Amino acid sequence: MASDNGSADVKEMIQSLYRFANILPVWDGEVNEKVAEVFGIMLSETKKCSTAFGWVPKPPGGRASVSWLAMQFGNGTFNAYRSRLSFTCARAVIYKWKSQLDMASLGIAMSGKQKWA
Repeated sequence: MASDNGSADVKEMIQSLYRFANILPVWDGEVNEKVAEVFGIMLSETKKCSTAFGWVPKPPGGRASVSWLAMQFGNGTFNAYRSRLSFTCARAVIYKWKSQLDMASLGIAMSGKQKWA
């Protein structure tokens, strides 16, 4: 499990994406490795639809983790690149993955695990 600071960073990234997409209520679940994995997939899908994250390398093993996300996007880097996101892409990705993100936060396993594309 990652540090509390890393979890707080990941939670802020997820909430920031929700705020950007103007989706309420803003996600307020518990961050764990499954949440990081789902959010990594969400970032990957956003990347396919937007050039904002084109510079981000794939996570090792194909799965995002709390520590990897915190390392890649910590210290405000995520917010700096958020401005390049497509509003439409962000909304579509959140609507598609919201249930999986909520289930991951509750510790319920995802079906058909996907990897960072």
